[in-house]
Amino acid sequence: MGGPVGLHPAFLLPLILLATCLALASIQPWKDLNDKFNKNHVDNTTSPGTEPADYCEKMMRARQIYWNLLHTFIHASIPSIQTICAEGGTPIQGGLRKSKNFVSIIQCLFKPNPKLPTFSYTGRGISKPIVIGCWKRLPVLYVEEALGSVWV
Repeated sequence: MGGPVGLHPAFLLPLILLATCLALASIQPWKDLNDKFNKNHVDNTTSPGTEPADYCEKMMRARQIYWNLLHTFIHASIPSIQTICAEGGTPIQGGLRKSKNFVSIIQCLFKPNPKLPTFSYTGRGISKPIVIGCWKRLPVLYVEEALGSVWV
């Protein structure tokens, strides 16, 4: 006669791993993308307090963003940027929305220096409508616009 009928512990481990994987897969990916967006693009200080070039040097290093040709920091609060994904923005295409209001930003442009193996940035502060990608009413992508070109 055989032993008790039931699941053997060796069969439980794969089931537990499968359940864990399914639970992890259901985590909100848009939240992670929103956190990355905020880390990379949002500086809610009302005024950077320094010249744009100095600001760019400082912020690119502080945020550990290296070798981007163009990078933008948005000077607005997270809630005000989030409104662009709702009533504060106009849908333009494919989940992208353009802010209805002007937003203060600093664009940082990479300045290569062939004599030095380091990076350097110059910056310019402007106020203009911005374009962001939204997912579940949260900003997850900043669309770079410079000199008539669009950079994602």
